Parts: sequence; structure tokens; C-alpha cells
Amino acid sequence: MQFIPRIPNNIRLERLFAACYAGAGLFSPPWTLSRIVLSVLTVCLISVDAAHAGQAAPVGGIRVVGAVFDAEGQSLAGATVAFRSRATGLVRYGVVSQPDGHFEVFVAPGVYVVEVRFVGFGTLRRNLEVATGEGVVRMGPLAVGQRALPGDDVIVTGERADDALAPVTVTNISATDLARQPDMKDLPVHLARQPSITYWSENGNAIGYSTLRMRGFDQRRIAVVINGIPQNDPEDFNVFWINFFDIQGATQDIQIQRGTTGSRFGSAGIGGAVSIRAMPYRPDFSTSVHVGAGSFGTQRYSASVNSGLIAGKIVAYGRVSRLTSDGYRDGSWTEFWRWFVGATRYGAHHTLTLQAYGGPQKDGLAFSGIPIEANTETIPDGFGGTIDRKFNFSAATRDTERFHQPHVELHHTWTPGDDWEVTQRLFGVLGIGHFDFGGTFRSANYLRLPESVVPGDGDPATGARNLPLFITRPDIQLTFRAALDQWQLGYMPSITRRGPGRTTTLSGEARLHRSLRWGRIQDAIGLPADVAADIVGSRADQRVYSFRGEKAIVSGGVSHRERLSADWALQADAQATWRQYRVYDEDFFGTDFTKRYVFVNPSVGVTYRPEQPLRGFLSLAVTQREPRLKSLYDGEEAGAGFVPQLGRVTPETVFDVELGGAWMANRHRLTTTFFFMDFHDEIVPTGELDQFGVARTTNADRSRHKGVELEGEALLGALGIPGVQSEIGGNLTLARHEFDDGTPIAGFPNTTANLHLTTERGGIRFTSQFSYVGEQEVEPRSPGGGDPAAGASTRRVPALDSYTVVNATLAWSPRVVPGVQLSVDVNNVLNRRILAFGNVGAVGPQYFPLATRHAFFSIRYN
Repeated sequence: MQFIPRIPNNIRLERLFAACYAGAGLFSPPWTLSRIVLSVLTVCLISVDAAHAGQAAPVGGIRVVGAVFDAEGQSLAGATVAFRSRATGLVRYGVVSQPDGHFEVFVAPGVYVVEVRFVGFGTLRRNLEVATGEGVVRMGPLAVGQRALPGDDVIVTGERADDALAPVTVTNISATDLARQPDMKDLPVHLARQPSITYWSENGNAIGYSTLRMRGFDQRRIAVVINGIPQNDPEDFNVFWINFFDIQGATQDIQIQRGTTGSRFGSAGIGGAVSIRAMPYRPDFSTSVHVGAGSFGTQRYSASVNSGLIAGKIVAYGRVSRLTSDGYRDGSWTEFWRWFVGATRYGAHHTLTLQAYGGPQKDGLAFSGIPIEANTETIPDGFGGTIDRKFNFSAATRDTERFHQPHVELHHTWTPGDDWEVTQRLFGVLGIGHFDFGGTFRSANYLRLPESVVPGDGDPATGARNLPLFITRPDIQLTFRAALDQWQLGYMPSITRRGPGRTTTLSGEARLHRSLRWGRIQDAIGLPADVAADIVGSRADQRVYSFRGEKAIVSGGVSHRERLSADWALQADAQATWRQYRVYDEDFFGTDFTKRYVFVNPSVGVTYRPEQPLRGFLSLAVTQREPRLKSLYDGEEAGAGFVPQLGRVTPETVFDVELGGAWMANRHRLTTTFFFMDFHDEIVPTGELDQFGVARTTNADRSRHKGVELEGEALLGALGIPGVQSEIGGNLTLARHEFDDGTPIAGFPNTTANLHLTTERGGIRFTSQFSYVGEQEVEPRSPGGGDPAAGASTRRVPALDSYTVVNATLAWSPRVVPGVQLSVDVNNVLNRRILAFGNVGAVGPQYFPLATRHAFFSIRYN
């Protein structure tokens, strides 16, 4: 029974990409670059298809037969058997076992990883080499064993680590794990259930701008990649999860690597890395529809279709989503469209994937927090109004964002022989949009208002023209627009040579990023008509600031792994990277400069008893990272007196020691990691914020992040109730994030813990999740800023209290309607008033609340 759908031969490849061109139509001007890139890449895919036509057709290929059984020798009907390319990890062929457990499939010659899956059992993997000229390949009986924990289904390719072999601190999240998480949340919420990770949300309900923090580092120092392509902004290093909200719908798995990863991901990964695999191509035809609604006016509609294998060599996929929410905090609404389209072409030696994803978004901004007292009571705002925990300072001025950031990717893998593979990634990213926010906190000088609006009174530095406009002209209201127009192109090749007991990979990276940032008064009330005509709106286009930025990156790396013996494996990695900032075309002050950095980031580690149930590892790494562009020059604040400060913030350097061990079995796993990260010149917050609420930074001479991480899972069995299967898992982190004299680094808890329990019976699944986050300092303090042992007496700003949040999910898959699942997620079950993050700005400390109890109901059809 071959599980490979067919279509008539007269359906040509060009038709498969009609959806891609329709998607490109979303890029109405000025999206012409995306349309051109997508068209060129599509032609490339068609050309390769023509060049290699006939190479990959499984009909008439090599017949592979086998059988699937459980641990007791009983045949398993309906088990899925997938043949993944060992080079790319993509599924090339698939088949479902017959009632007697047997299967048969025709495949092209090649090297495969055969995966056998059956609901409730662990995944069995076997390597299989199919040579040209073979008749029938018999795999023999494949025993999937006893019921096992879900997870650990992450495909190891390129930057992915094999946690059974590599000396790396790793947590894997499978698609099954993701499906169990509360629906309609930003991805950082799901990641924060792993060791040493916390999150906070500006909107409160974790739909919009959410921020991830790991091991005492913000997400600017965590490398995030999707399909091996960097997602950290090259200039700012930040990861804007909002720009790829709903990527979970096309995600197969996620791997989290904790500790410095500069030798593998570049210097942005100074504190860890998150690797997301979004290659949703399967050999079987499938569709899905997802509809849901819940608290705060939240609604979701999504649909996807996977073509299955067409003509034995092509799989196409498409997904579209619509997501809206009013947000928990006042005026923190969101409106998203999301789309994902792509196709993969399999050949005997080549695999080519072309895909694009993105979608326009609109949202109400909430980048300012609340006073700590407002978390538990309603307090006066000093202007005749009140502030509660839902209060949003941006709601009064209707601060909004409109943005679109489409991605286009071309992935090519060539396997000229069993021991060699060559991969290439070519990608383009656009980002065009703007932020509109109340601008009366700016001065007349900054806004370049004429003297007739705010006259000078003598002192040009401290006079009226440098005071906020709401003081000098309270009768004027205006909206300021901060616009961003940017693009990035990149090429990332690699070549891998495999030999007996060893693997060596050479990799490269070349990226160019350019941006245009400008600001102007977009709307105004109270300005004289003649003044408004000259300086307000798009017709006048009188800019307050305007400058261009550029970031060029060229890197090369080598990774070598070798089995020294049956009990020892060695891995060594090194990357050399050249990075250059450039600022030019600054309209008002003539700022023009170039700043270069060169780093070499090495790491080495050993694994004891690799791929054994009980194993351990030790790794040492050194990573350097340059400061972000805004630390060198904040062009958006040039009108307020900021000038280039190229030496004010210098690169940071970390020496990282990771010592870990793991005990793995089918029904339980336990891992432990001790980490010690010693910093020179760590880049830390100063206690000042920019106009978007983002912390400014400086260097600390010496600092350390150290601690222990424990993580475990176990199947509990039936718990005495027939037909019930239960699973429990959790993690605990005990850490210290401090300067050399013991002064704590603000913004990070020393203790985090998570516990989850899942119980299933008869199509009903109940999952509960408990998360604990310890106390966090809020005010950045320099070394020697007070004895931390003295406690609250040394604090000028209240710390964040520790908190526990409980979430629960109830899902039902009725057997009478196959493929349908009804579910309800209840978040913050205990209805706690939680403050998840705080910082200190120009007007004092501010805190960001999480939403009180809220629910989301959904129905899915797969």
C-alpha cells in the first residue's frame, strides 16, 4: 500500500506556484523587490526540475519492504513509516502499515533516516542506504517498543545539535508538545516553559509584543533562527516575534540551546539559541481548519493544505490565518493576516525548497508600564483620571503600528555521494512600516517647530524650546510618525564530509542589511494653519530626522565531530566573523561613519558514553559580540543632542563552561546542567529608556551568570484507571546573575520552575501547567551599588515579587467525528494579579502586568 497520491502528468510545475504568485500580489507597491525575488526563485526551481526530471521518480525505483510491531510482537496497523533525506531531514516518501503490520514503498537510491511512528509510542529511527541496482530491500521487523514520552522528535540538520552525541545543553520541543500548549499565544509563552526562560508581554495577554529572556539575558543576546536563517535584527539584535506570529502552524519542531552559541550561530547567540524548523512538507495529502474565540475579543481563523507527493517528487503547502484581539490592556489591540506558501522538489541527489511567509499587521502599542501600586488598586493619575492594572498610557494618544515583514527563502541540498552533502540557503527579508504615537513629550526644538509656535527665552540648552510641548503648549496635540524601511539579503552555504566515526562541516555566511529611518509630525491639532501646511503630514513630508544604516556580515566556520572511542566523542567548533556598521545620508547633522569588528569564537567539548542511556558532557566556549547600532549612534535622538559615541559601548566577551549529564529511557528522562558564564565588559542596562521604552546599555567590567538546571519527564502509566495514560514533566533552575562584587543584575530571577501534567483517556486530554518565577530586581545598579545581603533596605525601587501562574487545557477528539478536536484553554487559572517585568525610565519605575484569568475556545479539523 503505497501512500503517495498521484496527479495527471499534464499538470505542470508552473501551476503549483500559482499560489506563490498570488501571495506575491500581497506585496503591492512598494513590495516590488519581493515580487522580483519570488519570481526569480520560482524560475530557478522550474529550471532544476527540468534539469533533473526523471531522477527522483519512485515508480520503478527500489522496493523497500518491512513490518511494524510493538514490544510484545503484535502487529501495528496504521503506523506511519517516513523516509527522510539524511542530508536535509525532509520527508521524501511515506507509507502506512497494513493490518498485518507490513508495508511496501518504492524509493529512489539514496541515504535515508526511516522514522516509524504510532500514536502513544516512541519514535523508532533507522538509517537505511538504498543503492542503485538493488532489487528488494528488506528492513525486517521494526519494533516501536513500549509507550514512550512524546518529544525528542527534532530533526538534526546543520545548526541543530544531536543531544545524544553533541556536548551541548539542549531542550527539544516537538510539534506534539506545541499542540498541547495553550492556544493563541506568542511563541515566547511556549518557550518559557523550558529551563531558565521567562517572558513578559506588553499587551498583557501575550498576543503582540512579547519578550523572551534566558539565563539572565534578553532576547537581543539570544540567536533565533528559522530554518537556519537568522531572525535577529542585524542593527538592533532584537527578535520581533510579532512579525512571525502563527509560525507555530507551520512548525515541525523547535530546539533550544542554552549557553553561548557564537561558534555555531554567530555572536548574537551569546546567551543561547532558539532554532525553529518550519518545513511543513509531508508525502501525504492533508488539510486543516482552525477556528477559535475567547476573552478580550480574541478570534482566530486559519486553514492549510498540504498537496502530498505530486509526480513522485514535489510537495506544495499553503496556509493562511486571520487573528484579532482587543488585548488585555487598554488600547492594546491586534489585527494580523498571516500566510505561508512553499514547495519542495525532491531529486536523487538534489532537494530544493522555495517558500515565503509573512503578512501585514496592525496593532495598538503598549510600550509603557504602570506604577506598582496600580497592580492591586485604582490610583489617581494626577490629571483628574485614574490608573488601574489595565491602564495603557498609549491608549489616550492611540499609538499604533502598521508593519509588514515578508520572508522569502530558497534551500538547496546536493548529495553528490554518500559521504558528502552541500547545502545552500538564499534568503531575502523586507520590513516596511511605521509607528504613530503621541509626540507632545518632545520639545519644540526636537520637533523643529518655528519660533512662532514656541518662542525662545534665552538659554538655548534649558529654555522653553527644550521643554516638553505639553508644558509649553498644552493646547497642541500631535501624532508623531517613526517610519522604518529596511531589507536584508543573505547567502549561507555549507559543505559536510562524513567518514567512519567523524563528521566535518565548513560553513559560510554573507549578509547585507540596509535601513532608512525617519520621523515627522503626522497629525496635529492646535497649530496655525500656515505652520501645519508646511510641517505636518505626508504632503509636506517635513522630517524631524532621517538617516540610513547598513550592516554587512561575512563569516566562516568549521565544525568537527569525532568518535574517539566507544565511550568518548569530541566536538570542536570555530567561527571567524567580520561585521561592519555604517551610518550615512543623515539629513540634518551630516553624520557619516563606519565601524568594524572582527571576532573569532571557538568552542570544544567532549561527550562521555554518547548515545547511551546514561551519558555526560563538558564544553568550553569563548564568544564575543559587538554592541548594537543604537549604542554607537541613536539617530532618532540626534535632535535631542545625541552624537556618535563609537567607543562608549565596547564588545562583550564571555567564557562559558557547561557540565551536564543525562539519563534517558523510553518512559523517562532526566538531565542536569551546571553552567558558569564569566563576562568581561558585559553589555547591561543603564537605567535609561529610549522613546520606544527600550533600555539603553553600557558595559560592566566583570559579571557572572552561574547556576544549575534540572529537567525531567516520566510516563506514569494508567494510575490504576483502565485506559488512562499520564505524563509528568518539569524543570528547575537555580542561578545567580551578578556583578563581580555580588551586586545583582536587574531583570532576571534567580529561581524558575515549571511542572506539567497530562492525562489522556478515550480521546479526552487534560493538561495542567504550573510556572514559578522568583523575585527580580528592577533597578539597574552598578557594581558596589549596595550589599545584596542587606535586602530591601538597599533598594530605591521595589523589586518584582515572585509569582506562580497556572494554565490548563481540556481537549476532546470525538471518535464519531474523526479529525475533529474541541478544546478550551484557561490561562491564569488562579486569577492572580501578576507583574511579569519592570524597568526604570525617565519618569520612574514601570511594571508590566499579565492578564487575569482568561479563556480561549477552539475547534480544529485535520
